[in-house]
Amino acid sequence: MLRKTLASAVVSLFVGGAALAAPPPAPQQPSVNEQASKLSNSLSVLHAVGRWSINVSELAETRAKSDLVKDFARGMMTGNTTADQKLMSVAQTHKLDIVPLDPQTEQGKSLTDRMKGELVLLGSLQGDAFDKEYMTLVTNTQQSIIHVLDVKKATATDPEVKQLLGDMATTVRNRLQTAQDIMAKVYADSV
Repeated sequence: MLRKTLASAVVSLFVGGAALAAPPPAPQQPSVNEQASKLSNSLSVLHAVGRWSINVSELAETRAKSDLVKDFARGMMTGNTTADQKLMSVAQTHKLDIVPLDPQTEQGKSLTDRMKGELVLLGSLQGDAFDKEYMTLVTNTQQSIIHVLDVKKATATDPEVKQLLGDMATTVRNRLQTAQDIMAKVYADSV
């Protein structure tokens, strides 16, 4: 009897020890619904930022001093309108909801507050001061958008979505270079 009890204890110790030494289960891949929700959220944020950029650029047409800044702003309005139409088309094709930013979430509140604040700031400026602030804002925002697009493209699984994000990143990179060139001319040798 002692032998059976001892054998049973050794077997359960061995089996239990083997189970403890086994590698942990592979992390579960996000479900299709989770992936769609994340993509919907990302496209909703890009849509909101694109619409905001159009509004800020409309303001630039009336408040900017430099024709370079005004022309750039017109290009931003046209480009962002086209990009937003493509984004909405992809969302519709994939049956993704594009929703307003949720001010109840930290991300939604932060982005909404910043967009409102930047509109107020720009709305209080004209001429040279507007030109400098607008071009600084555009440059900073485009750098952030490039990062977001690159990250989202790297994790996207759908070829159409990857293409959209890649095309948008290329467009924004080109705009960033143009914005930096204009900013250098607007600032010239002043602060």
